[in-house]
Amino acid sequence: MLNQLLLYLGSALPLVWGASHLLATKSVVKGFGDISLDNRRIITMEWIVEGVALIFIGVLTASVTCSDRTGMVSTIVY
Repeated sequence: MLNQLLLYLGSALPLVWGASHLLATKSVVKGFGDISLDNRRIITMEWIVEGVALIFIGVLTASVTCSDRTGMVSTIVY
């Protein structure tokens, strides 16, 4: 029971971190000041990819824990 609770908490952390990463993208890009359009797009793309990857890690861990936390797929994911 405690292991499952900790797994859900551990999957919530990257999920929330990724969501806040996506929400802060615009202000982070503005923080770089006067840069070219290409550099602005690269920074934006990088921040979006990092946020989506973090959300994916959280969702993957939570879904594997929900389905079967002792199976082979769960072991590989963990």
